[in-house]
Amino acid sequence: MLTQLCAVYGWTISRLIADAETDSPHMIRAKDQLSWTDPASGYVRRSVSPPSAGLRAELVEVRLPPGAAVSFDKSPIPGLEHHLWMQAGTLDLDVEGTGFRLHAGDCLRYVLTGATQFQCVGKKDARYIIAIVHP
Repeated sequence: MLTQLCAVYGWTISRLIADAETDSPHMIRAKDQLSWTDPASGYVRRSVSPPSAGLRAELVEVRLPPGAAVSFDKSPIPGLEHHLWMQAGTLDLDVEGTGFRLHAGDCLRYVLTGATQFQCVGKKDARYIIAIVHP
């Protein structure tokens, strides 16, 4: 539901959360970083970057439990540049029909315009960091 709302406004989920903040600190403590959990899949998304209304780049940490999958119909902002850096586990990622299997330490860069699907295929959580750069 949040992704649909974000698509209407041309925002990422992280940007939506950041714009809800009134103060724009340069640093944010781990305990104060906002996170969201999808109750259906267990997908956890944490905004690592300090919130800022003028945000052009952001860091997001994601944890996906074993066997879980999440899909997004389209990019909330066409042309978002992603740098996905695997921290742990194994992730199958489909970006607009092209599949990738990522393991700890792997990094994938792509520009997002269409559908994506993320699936944890290992016995441990898939943990990764995404650097998102707005066009």
